[in-house]
Amino acid sequence: MKISGSKRIAERYVKALFDVATSENSLDAVEKDLLSLGNAYKESTEFRHFLINPLLSNETRAQAMLAILAKLNVNQLTRQFFGMLIRQKRLAILPDVVELFENAASTARGELKGELISAAPLKDKEVQMISDRLSKAYGRKMVLELKQQPDLLGGVVVKIGSQQLDSSLSGKIRRLKNALQAA
Repeated sequence: MKISGSKRIAERYVKALFDVATSENSLDAVEKDLLSLGNAYKESTEFRHFLINPLLSNETRAQAMLAILAKLNVNQLTRQFFGMLIRQKRLAILPDVVELFENAASTARGELKGELISAAPLKDKEVQMISDRLSKAYGRKMVLELKQQPDLLGGVVVKIGSQQLDSSLSGKIRRLKNALQAA
């Protein structure tokens, strides 16, 4: 799998941040801060444009970002990390930093992340049952991100890394169609 340039750059920053956060016992606080910033990035078009706008001076961007961090009441280490990103003109890698740090923290906790895609919303009990079975099969605690995809018609698809477990109705129909065409 090819890794984008920004993700490769973010990997180095995340490794350093992760190591310092671990040594200072502030891994959870930094992860919470980054998730808050990641959510702001996803939800706010203005925030996304702010991070990549080449017309803003570095000083203006620094002042605005430090104000955002103060408003979010982030950990001192997170504030220092973003100060460094500002100085290095690397704020645009925020989405990659959030994703990579979250993955590193999850791995450190012994968790395995995956996606659970269903045609309709699942009940908490169903999600827990699927998570428990996957945890038992993989020998690690499963953390599932829930998504909906109505064109599945029914059933679920589970994606874990490069693996995909498809027990959806549309998947079964597709496999049946392929089998009939091959016969």
